[in-house]
Amino acid sequence: MECASKDLTIRKLRRTTDFDNLTFRIGGYAEHDEGRFYHLWKNGEVLSIQAEPYRRPGIDYSQQPYRSNFSSDREAFLYLQEVLQTMLDNLQFGTENNWAHLVRQKDNTYSLIYTRKEFVRLKCPVWTKKVNLDDIEVTRIVDCSLWEGIHEGMEVDLFMGVNPHWSHFVAAESLGHKLMNEAGVSHYTFKLLAHVYKSGMIIGLMCEPIIGRRVCPTDRAAVFAAVADIQRHGILLGSLLTHDILITHTGVRFLNISAIQYYMDHDKLAAEAQEYHWADLAKTFGSGMTAPYTPLGSRAREALSYVIPRLPSPGRPVCTTPELAMMRFVWSVMTSPGEYGRSDVLPLLKFREQQRKGQSAITDDPKHRKRAKIGRKVLAVPLDYSENRFEELDQIVPVDDEPYNPRRHSSSRTPYDRPNKKLLLPKDDE
Repeated sequence: MECASKDLTIRKLRRTTDFDNLTFRIGGYAEHDEGRFYHLWKNGEVLSIQAEPYRRPGIDYSQQPYRSNFSSDREAFLYLQEVLQTMLDNLQFGTENNWAHLVRQKDNTYSLIYTRKEFVRLKCPVWTKKVNLDDIEVTRIVDCSLWEGIHEGMEVDLFMGVNPHWSHFVAAESLGHKLMNEAGVSHYTFKLLAHVYKSGMIIGLMCEPIIGRRVCPTDRAAVFAAVADIQRHGILLGSLLTHDILITHTGVRFLNISAIQYYMDHDKLAAEAQEYHWADLAKTFGSGMTAPYTPLGSRAREALSYVIPRLPSPGRPVCTTPELAMMRFVWSVMTSPGEYGRSDVLPLLKFREQQRKGQSAITDDPKHRKRAKIGRKVLAVPLDYSENRFEELDQIVPVDDEPYNPRRHSSSRTPYDRPNKKLLLPKDDE
């Protein structure tokens, strides 16, 4: 079988596939009180879908902070993701409605109710130029908040607020850049180029590509001098962890601009800086040098978005190009239950790492489809292709982890339930 290209970015897929019909899953999460959320992207358009929450019977979610480690929670989330796969041809992208509610009908079928939501509420007036998202060629999407693209022939990074979790960070980032610019220290940041809008709403920020290396002990003097200069201009940097600082060919650059504050009283600033500047820097150049490193910029991170393959139909036969075969394989990995399913990104990261190392694609091996079930245990081919061809997954299954039943409502009452009683309306007075 011909090997698929390891470069399956959006830029590559535009030239090698029927790109207009590709739907990407760029993010998703579940909240026990709000619902299950799926963020989709198709040819420059974003659609966020909210479904009813899933609550496992016998768990009191209000008593303690809860983080799901049960396979039934994962199965419930993936079940609706596969429901959306069957609806790809009918999803409405490119309209003024950027949000949809996935509603279950009485016959256990699903329908979508579209609406419009605005998330990014700026804390200051727009102080840069505005750029339409349609004028930016998106080339890579790490997740729903970190994108990359090309605007007027120049590489740019996009910080997007297409969901309520990240929108307030986008607003704070805009204000932070404005404060740095007014204080005359914007050269310590990656320049904010424009505010991005779509359908009349601000949805993100466009800045210079965030490219640089991690700080090392020899950068201590340069970083301390840069922070001292910023502090002299009345600015308090709210976070100075290792991943908040990059070294570029032009000097020190700081990220996480959303956390900065401006002080008129320099004495008060100096008191706050003892903790948030100098104590943090002491940790950064101490134990922080050996701590796990998670870069904030998109260009140093693996892409967590992937294509949702369209289902075959009599009028649309299965296509067997290497790129599409690889997309289907990634989809099967990300929607498979098991130990890897406990982390939404672990299997994809493992797969990207294998591609980066140049190992052969697992799709070349017909044995990758083999699967055997023994009780509650599932045996599947591992992603690292070691001599041990099988890896035991889902070894630890909680005793109260009931299998997910899509026909059963997860709670007695949700915003998506239809009332069972008929609505009685008063008659008009005769």
